[in-house]
Parts: sequence; structure tokens; C-alpha cells
Amino acid sequence: MRPGWPIDVSAASFGVALLVTAASCGGGDPAPVDAAPVPGWSATIALPEPTSNNAVAAIVGADGCTLVSATGIGASRAAAGIHTRAWLLAPDAAAWSPLPDAPGPPRIAASAVALRGRVYVIGGYSVATNGSETTYDGVAVLEPATGWTMAAPLPLAIDDAVAIAWRDRWIVVVSGWSHTAPTTAVQVYDADTNMWTMGTPFAGTPVFGHAGAVAGDELVVFDGVAARLGGFGIVKQAWRGVLDPERPGEIAWSALGEHPGPPRYRAAGGTIGGRVVIHGGTATPYNFDGLRYDTNAAAEPLGDSFALEPATGMFAEDVPVKRTATMDHRALVTCGDLAFTIGGMASGPEVTATASQLR
Repeated sequence: MRPGWPIDVSAASFGVALLVTAASCGGGDPAPVDAAPVPGWSATIALPEPTSNNAVAAIVGADGCTLVSATGIGASRAAAGIHTRAWLLAPDAAAWSPLPDAPGPPRIAASAVALRGRVYVIGGYSVATNGSETTYDGVAVLEPATGWTMAAPLPLAIDDAVAIAWRDRWIVVVSGWSHTAPTTAVQVYDADTNMWTMGTPFAGTPVFGHAGAVAGDELVVFDGVAARLGGFGIVKQAWRGVLDPERPGEIAWSALGEHPGPPRYRAAGGTIGGRVVIHGGTATPYNFDGLRYDTNAAAEPLGDSFALEPATGMFAEDVPVKRTATMDHRALVTCGDLAFTIGGMASGPEVTATASQLR
């Protein structure tokens, strides 16, 4: 449990998570040759076991998408259920294949990004049997053909952050929780040098459990939970950060207009067809077990989304609603015109193995 709870929930928050079928990456029953793709949500190949708060990413190759899930929490929703297990769904595969366990401690709230055919699993936190938490600074790297190695560690240990891969060279990690509090730190990794530098600090309120994505050279960040006097509270915020490959550590931050709906906690963010989509999550912050900090009742997930057109700064709510709402996602995994949520928590709370796709 974060120090300072119970929280102030005077401004409720929603979290977003999108699900997309593995059929989009080559798996599942093929559609008739003359059938047009049907927009909306559909089920895809489920994980081998229920897993939530897992780091997820998609490697896009010539033969389609390879989906990866690593670390997370199992069906017990207990500290002892936090793990390092990892799986891979190859293009045209009928089921997920087990990978060697991710190196490092059992953890949740890690971020994953795909870069140069590899998946980087960044940070996260461990929970002891007494409930104390430890933020992790390690960066594990999966090469699907050969297994795991370690990259240079983060300068500042982080969990519940937004992490994006940019121009197939850099990783940008924005804000998040570090040991005892949220931070405005922006950490930038260069795959050419295997080195991290500190970037222009996040201009918004420092938060954890926020959502974001990148479209071209524009990074967008939404919402999250911030420290408040005597606890924590939801923040509704929308920020754009313009990235410059000539000066990758310098980010020009500016506020976007107010996004539709209430703020969201642990929503899933991704970019589909040039639009940034923020899906799912919940309006009520909760502990790692899915129970609200303020009442210890189950947090209720959301099934809706909003979208941003980065070129115009305009928001829309035209994303289809997912039939089964989920929360506790780390990202909206995207591949072409498809987006996926993989695992997560449904109402109950119940950790699920379900994966869904949005076209």
C-alpha cells in the first residue's frame, strides 16, 4: 500500500484498457476472403492463466504481430501471487507459449515497449508479505530468439509510469511512482548507447497510474493519481510533449484541452491509425488487489474510451464500448489498425486471462 492512504477521492478517475484479437496478428479463425473487417471489440486468444498489471507489448514484423506479456499478479490478487512469468503469442499461433521467467524480482506495474525487435520491461514494484512496496530500477530485455538480458538500469527507480518507444531508437519514461512519492522525472534511453539521461521534467502534476502514447514526434499523457495532503487524489490532466530527435532529452510540454469524461486511473493508452486512444480503467483508485483505498470495496472497471487526434488536438468519444469492462492495464498494445488489452481485472474484482482486440 502506498504511504499516506486512505486517499482523497473527491475527483474520481477512470482508467483505460483496449483489447484486440490475436486474429489481427494472424491467429484465430480466418474471415471469408470477401468479408470486410468489422470494426469494434472482439475476443482473442486468452493468456494461459489469469494475470493483471502485466507489462505488455507487440513486436511488429514482416509476418505480423508477436504479443508479449511479462510479470504481473495472478488470480489470488495477493502479494504472494505477484510473479515474473512471461508468455509470447507468435503470428498464426493458436496459443501463447511460455517464455523463461523475466529476470528481477516478482513485480507489478512494470512498463513494456517494443524496440528493434526486442521487448524492454522497465521498472515495476514488489510487494512484501507485510504490504510494504519496493520500486525497481531494472530493465529486462527480451530477444524472442535467445531469451532475456539486462539493459542499463533506470537512473531513478520507477513504477506505474508511462513508457513509449520513439523512432525505433529511444524509450521515454514519464513520471510515475518512485519509492515514496510520484515524480516529475522524465527518463530517456538511447538504444544506440545503452545509456539513460534525464529529460525535461513533466510539466503536469506528478502522478502514477497515468496513461499515454506517442504519435509521430508527439507524446501525450493523461490523468493519474497524485499526492494530496493526508493521502492521494485523482488528477484530470492532458499534456502534449513535442519530441526532437536532434535533442532527444528536450521536451516542449504544453497543456491540451480538457478530455471527455472523468479522469482515469490505470487506463490503457495506445496509438491506432494515428489516433491516440485511452481505454478502460476505473474512476476509483485501488490497491494492487483491486480493492479501493477509501472503502476497501471492489473498484469498478470501465469499458469506454476517448480518442485524441494529435494533428488537431481534438477529442472524440467514438470508440466502441467494450462489453466486459477491465482495468489494471499497463498499456493498449497496438499493431496497425488493431489494439489489444491482455489480461487485467474485471468486475469483482477478478483477475482475468481474457485478451480482446479493438479494430
